[in-house]
Amino acid sequence: MRGRIDCVNPPAHNATERKRTMNNRIELRNWLLAFAATAIMVALCILYVDRPVAGFFDAVLRHTASWVWIQRALAPLDLVVVLAVLFLLGCGIWTGSGRAFASWIRTPQLCSWAAMWATAASVVFKHIFGRAWPDPAYIRNHVYGFHLLHGGPHWQSFPSGTAAISAAIVSVLWILMPRSRTIGALAAALLCVAVVITNDHWVGDVMAGAFLGSLIGWITVRRSMSGCVESQDETQRDSRPCLGL
Repeated sequence: MRGRIDCVNPPAHNATERKRTMNNRIELRNWLLAFAATAIMVALCILYVDRPVAGFFDAVLRHTASWVWIQRALAPLDLVVVLAVLFLLGCGIWTGSGRAFASWIRTPQLCSWAAMWATAASVVFKHIFGRAWPDPAYIRNHVYGFHLLHGGPHWQSFPSGTAAISAAIVSVLWILMPRSRTIGALAAALLCVAVVITNDHWVGDVMAGAFLGSLIGWITVRRSMSGCVESQDETQRDSRPCLGL
């Protein structure tokens, strides 16, 4: 009987591995197609959309009450990154004390990791691409373009960090909490629109940032899931949530 079981298990295991490999290839293909589509749309925005949109909002909304209100509403968003750092530090201290995490911790922890990685990635890409801000570089000084590896206070527009961070968080929630998809996507879309309206970013910046954040959120969740699979036996899995990255 034991010999028969040993003969039956490998084919089932191989079938599972083949299915997992096929799914990974499909997901990789989809992300490559999404990257190509995003690159095309960003290029079109750089050539035809960004400047007209920036000029329109500067002429129509600048110095209005709506403009001031949106600027004030966006100001506290920097606290999101600070809260993510503090939360992760708290998780580290909690782990160091030898205590186990509650099951609900997994989602906010992965959102915090995704937000931090999106922040770091956007900062790196901003320095690499060196794109001038809509305001004041273009609106006031009529400077438009990319200056590669030209870091500076007025050359960090591309990609949008706001779009990247919000998309990273929403991407995690999209996978782990499907019921929150509508609210999360709406909140991220409003933030992206807000930074375009206030000329904090170009339309192309927001598109690139949204793609970058979505990819980072997906990678964060996938890395967490693969860590769980590697650390648990396939026939006897631990019931506690896996939080390692």
